[in-house]
Amino acid sequence: MLGRDMAGSDHLIRAIDRVANIRIVAAVTTELTAEAVRRHQLSPAASCALGRALSSSLMLATLTKGDERVTLQIVGEGPLGSVTADANGQGEVRGYALHGTAGGSLPAGRPRIAELVGRRGILNVVRDLGLKELYQGQIPLVSGEIDADVEAYLRTSEQLPSALAAEVVLDDAGLICAAGAVLVQAMPDGNVEVVHAVQQALRSGRLYELLAAGERSAAALADTIYGVRPVEVLGGERPVRFQCRCSPERITGTLMLLNVGDLDEMIADPKPTEVVCNFCNTKYQIGRGELERIRAQVARGPRGSN
Repeated sequence: MLGRDMAGSDHLIRAIDRVANIRIVAAVTTELTAEAVRRHQLSPAASCALGRALSSSLMLATLTKGDERVTLQIVGEGPLGSVTADANGQGEVRGYALHGTAGGSLPAGRPRIAELVGRRGILNVVRDLGLKELYQGQIPLVSGEIDADVEAYLRTSEQLPSALAAEVVLDDAGLICAAGAVLVQAMPDGNVEVVHAVQQALRSGRLYELLAAGERSAAALADTIYGVRPVEVLGGERPVRFQCRCSPERITGTLMLLNVGDLDEMIADPKPTEVVCNFCNTKYQIGRGELERIRAQVARGPRGSN
């Protein structure tokens, strides 16, 4: 579901201003957002919500060099219900909206999605750093616009002065024309006033304007929005993409968590069992023979006492 102005490949850059001790992350996420919309058949409003969540999760997951994984879940009182995005340090992201057809169309210009998401609710953030324990944080929603809520999380829970915008541009038919995000953070002893200035520019819709005008370079987005001085890009462009971790093997592993009684009910049903991945909407058909094999294995294990 790509609009007529879509061009270029999705990518991300990490950059730094060593003078002001500021780090910048910027990404173009048009194609991965369109892929998520296509898979889930989202309304234009839900497309904007999920697109902002996907881009925001990439910003957080790719801040460091390690193989970090970040999961964002926004649960609001609006008709969308919730939106979940999961990204890793390799630039792979996936996600879904609970009620993806909610919201319908949007008026022209920068989308406002607070009514769809809800202005009251919570933002959950889970960071997996590859250690034994996960780092989890939660804050109340501050706006329901998602990017502003993630920005508030960074300021309050992680104590990092931050400016974040994640935008989705739609054409007249409600298709994805462009998507992207910019994150600016003050490092220890960094110039916080610079971050505040960038925050004002982002809140005025500067990123949306650049994407709508056809800018498809993450480095150019970073330079233009940061504006203080040219930034130093670290390591060049990095590809980002929609990528789910589901597989037939993972589906089998999930079914093996069921008890024998549940599996017996599925085996007795003449229709093939269908398992749908929430994140990518891929449908897996599980035949009776495979279910019987899983049941036998479960019955031999600790859960198969009945």
